[in-house]
Amino acid sequence: MVSILSMINSYLSYINLNVKIKNQVYTTLATIGNFYLLYVSYRFFVNGFIVRGLLFILAFLVIAYFAYLNILYYFTKDKKSRYDISPWIEKTFHLTPKDPLTEAAKKKASQVGFVQTNGIFKNEDFLPAEVKFDTQAKENLEKLVKSLVQVGYLSLDYDGQSDEVLFKLAKQGQAQRALGQPKALPYFELVSSEKKLLIYGGLNQMEKMVLGEITTVGLMPALEAYKTYHLYLATAMITGGPVKVAGRVDVIEKVEPYRLEIQVAYRKRSQAQSKSSVSVSAQATPTYRRRRHQK
Repeated sequence: MVSILSMINSYLSYINLNVKIKNQVYTTLATIGNFYLLYVSYRFFVNGFIVRGLLFILAFLVIAYFAYLNILYYFTKDKKSRYDISPWIEKTFHLTPKDPLTEAAKKKASQVGFVQTNGIFKNEDFLPAEVKFDTQAKENLEKLVKSLVQVGYLSLDYDGQSDEVLFKLAKQGQAQRALGQPKALPYFELVSSEKKLLIYGGLNQMEKMVLGEITTVGLMPALEAYKTYHLYLATAMITGGPVKVAGRVDVIEKVEPYRLEIQVAYRKRSQAQSKSSVSVSAQATPTYRRRRHQK
């Protein structure tokens, strides 16, 4: 029986499950497996080993008690018992309690701090930009999100939070998205094409696709800004998507489109650079002609 439980546990470690669901599975397996101890104690009694039988019954009762607490915590909304001795144990042994569901959410939230960039820019080098999403860009963004979920880059599980927690947050005006915090694209770039400033992105450079069009940079139209400044796409993050809002008694999931949050870095085009480029091209012409004349 123990070997079977160990095998199931090893298989579960290969599956990417929600923290609550995984603990529900473990609690169920522990509850079922605990009855094996009851069978073992019965066999000891039958064969005359009374003391060993009593010890196994004691172990059965202890495990059954903690399984009962886990069932309340992972399968009910109250999550508390009148006969919970956990606070006494924590106080007696000076233990710091940790909520596995809360810790999992904190762990995911802490991972959001990393933002993929195209380099390090100073804060004063950024300009606000507006992005337009046509039908094709929206479809590409949806396709990209699905691909990122499949490869494990994104998790659309509301940061592992239960519906009870999401309902409380939504009632406080803090509706939560399946995506959690905005997530950075693994690859992105800014491309000037056909009098448009397009945002390309994807799993990598080989699989890039159009995800949006920049319409304004600062207070200027995108193309006018592109002629005045050197523009660089510093960051591009996915936001939006499904969101859970408060209903009458539970949360309701609303489907919303994914969008991009971007930061555009800039540097003003210098006239000296343009003049030097013209003079270089002018000097190159007579050299070419002399070589042709010599031939």
